[in-house]
Amino acid sequence: MKIEEATQARIVRNALLSLLLYALPILLMFGTFYFTGQRPWEKKKEPQKVSRASTKTKPVNP
Repeated sequence: MKIEEATQARIVRNALLSLLLYALPILLMFGTFYFTGQRPWEKKKEPQKVSRASTKTKPVNP
């Protein structure tokens, strides 16, 4: 079964448009990282602080 050229062209156009719309937020995110110089994946973890509340508890005797 042969598909008409107009239908085939419309399917290809819609597929390309869908891919663009899918990739656009990702491209904008990396463009923002490039222009602002942010690199969230390179953030160093801060050492976790021990709260005083956890050191003041008394152990439970069984």
